[in-house]
Amino acid sequence: MNFKVLLVYCNTMMDNLIPVGLSSVAASLRNSGIEVKLFDTTFYRTSKFSSDEVRVNNYQIPPFSYSEYGVKYKENNYCDDFESVISSFGPDLIAFSVVEPTYELALNLLQRSKKYKVSTVIGGIHAIFNYKDIICNDAVDMVCLGEAETYLPQLCLNMAKGKDYWHTPNFWIKNGNFIFKNKIAQSEELSKLPLLDVSIYEAERFYRPMAGKIYKMMPIEFSRGCPFACTYCADAGLEKIFKERGGWLRLKPIDKVIDEIKFYIQNYQITYFYFVSETFLAVSDKRIDEFVEKYSEIKIPFWFNTRPETITERRIKKLISVGCHRISVGVEHGNEEFRRNMLNRKYSNETIRLAFKILNDYKISYSVNNVIGFPEETRSLIFDTIEVNRISKSNSISCHVFAPYRGTKMRDYCIQKGYIDSGMFIPDFNFDSVLNMPTISKAEISALARTFAMYVKFPKDRWPSIRLAEEDTPQGRRLFKKLGKEFVDNFFMERK
Repeated sequence: MNFKVLLVYCNTMMDNLIPVGLSSVAASLRNSGIEVKLFDTTFYRTSKFSSDEVRVNNYQIPPFSYSEYGVKYKENNYCDDFESVISSFGPDLIAFSVVEPTYELALNLLQRSKKYKVSTVIGGIHAIFNYKDIICNDAVDMVCLGEAETYLPQLCLNMAKGKDYWHTPNFWIKNGNFIFKNKIAQSEELSKLPLLDVSIYEAERFYRPMAGKIYKMMPIEFSRGCPFACTYCADAGLEKIFKERGGWLRLKPIDKVIDEIKFYIQNYQITYFYFVSETFLAVSDKRIDEFVEKYSEIKIPFWFNTRPETITERRIKKLISVGCHRISVGVEHGNEEFRRNMLNRKYSNETIRLAFKILNDYKISYSVNNVIGFPEETRSLIFDTIEVNRISKSNSISCHVFAPYRGTKMRDYCIQKGYIDSGMFIPDFNFDSVLNMPTISKAEISALARTFAMYVKFPKDRWPSIRLAEEDTPQGRRLFKKLGKEFVDNFFMERK
């Protein structure tokens, strides 16, 4: 059998973290004897700024340089290079992985692929929630509306052998004007998934900034899904879809996690791990203890995301002992009532304060994740979030602008209230607000995102100057730059 799949990773520009999902699919295809090649948009100039550049410009993370690691932009047009790969590789199937902000990239590439008469399939989180619209595109032959590790190889093998592939679970498939609408299958058992195939990536894709330094980093899937149901997150929508199909939330066995880590150390000389989990500490103490015991023989630095209510002194002490270098804490909003009613995040500001105290006492490096520009948010509510952040001693601050992605309850709410049009595609979440609200303007949300870190870190007697720096005027821009230099000199110091 000779069957070739061109995987296309439509990625936001310079988001240089290897994706777990696509790498898992690549491994499943290879294990089935299918030839795989990757076309990756990461290093092409597809936006004005990368998300990291925005965060550096807004003083949310320290400046960093990729120069000594060979990470740089590709000068060619990504569509032209894509066509060259199709011509040289000669794929039997082109499989795209997309999220909502990168779907436009996929559409551009799809138009280029039409003349080659190669079958196409769209997968990824955006496809799961928007498959009915995607299948209507005349350049799309199939849409994957579930997980792909088991059924994409099955589909490819049947295509290669000339057998019926029209009835493959997890796929809607066109046959002329007819669409085979197959059902979504059971969720994958994480224990049965193969090791990620990261041989498909360029060597430069392993390097990623963390608090101003560059590490050779590898993601390790610790779990899939989340036990919480935040209204702005798609995990709640995925849980609803997979509720009767084994559930979306699954934990990977610790022994498998450790085996993967050892493999990547031995074969790729990884020096830093990121544990991919929506909320790493939203598990039992028993699971944390098992991880700590088995990771103790590795002790390579790692980081993860979690929520304030999952942080305890016992856990942090244990994790630090085996190499935990950094934690991202999802505070998201500083007003308890708004956070509970609008976001469905039910913890108190006292819980946040206690979490910060534990992290400060143990002198671990951490960042705080925040979102502004939620529906019906006001300037006063945003300052509640700023005030909560001021009690932290975090090394960096993330302030993202809310984006109403498909699959979230909050998107439905925004459409219902008339804040967005129902057909709108959402751009990258680090940039400007897309909501038209009476409570606050898009311009003011952008200005507060730009100055958020300054309001958090500078003393309050500097707030009048920061307010002036919000203004998009020559004077405001000069003041913003002046305050930024002072910010870098005073606040970007990595905690040892």
